Amino acid sequence: MTINRSLGKVRPPLFAKHPSRGRSTSLEHCSRALHRFPKRMRLILMEEDHRRVEELQRQMTLAQSRHADDITARLSVDIGQGDFHPALLSKLQSTGRLGKPLFVLLDSFGGPDIPYSLLHELGRYRSTEVMVTFEPAFLTRFAERHDGHRQLGDEAFGSQEWQDVFRQPSSHKFTFLREQYRATLRQAGFTHTLYFEMVDEGGRKLYLIFGTQHERGLEKMKDAMWKVDPSYGVRYRDPRDAEQQMLDLEFEPDTAPLRRILHDFISEAPNGRSVAELQRYTLLETVYRPAQVITAVRQLRESGAVTTEPRAINTKTRVSTAPKPRQTGPSGEQGALW
Repeated sequence: MTINRSLGKVRPPLFAKHPSRGRSTSLEHCSRALHRFPKRMRLILMEEDHRRVEELQRQMTLAQSRHADDITARLSVDIGQGDFHPALLSKLQSTGRLGKPLFVLLDSFGGPDIPYSLLHELGRYRSTEVMVTFEPAFLTRFAERHDGHRQLGDEAFGSQEWQDVFRQPSSHKFTFLREQYRATLRQAGFTHTLYFEMVDEGGRKLYLIFGTQHERGLEKMKDAMWKVDPSYGVRYRDPRDAEQQMLDLEFEPDTAPLRRILHDFISEAPNGRSVAELQRYTLLETVYRPAQVITAVRQLRESGAVTTEPRAINTKTRVSTAPKPRQTGPSGEQGALW
């Protein structure tokens, strides 16, 4: 396995409480993985500023010194100086990495400012997965009246369609950009996308948009994201949840938003949906995992919101919305079901 992390600029993570830890985070995660699996990994970082290159080298050397020789022997770190594009592709080509399993983290500084041409080139290889970060506020605040920022947006999205964001209501602007960027990743060849909305204590948003060509990749990414250290003070929320409930970073999170999402999805089908359909929808369209669906369906049935046929719940079980009871008077209880 080869892991590549590309940084256009080295900066402390926007949402980290401990910024000094951020620059060696990739190495620490890789090292922990190598304790569990007898694999080799290669970590490639690109940085344009020579001062930051020196700082990265210092921090990586320090981080490596904390691990056993067996781990450092199986984890190589390559820090290159240069603009991440096209230097990143050149590095991957010269080392024979393209076409082999790659996880490429493209960390925007504001943006998104990752050129579409880079995504398109990476998307040619089925074994490559990408994670792109961007702050939606940058384009909505600064690009409408700034030709240079709009041009960067065109290069990042691969077209000018994203500029329709300036005609969207304020409440829809971020969502519009997010969906436009998911379409960009799909156009680049990453047929399955997954997005996470991270919100810090000040209410600032950062989107993490993952792209892969394999459904199995989505499952693995979700497992990894729900294991993020809660000490970083970050929570997720599923944009499909109408109530936008914040989700704590727990491996078994509150599934109330999932129940709402599934209920809406079931309601759209007059004949109901199978549990297998619900699991695939959960995988492809939410931040939750397919393994959580059966429990959510059971809870929906217990609340009287759905029925199942047969009663035993498995992948072939049909789930339908329960008939609405005849209203005999005002009730304040239904809202408590969710």
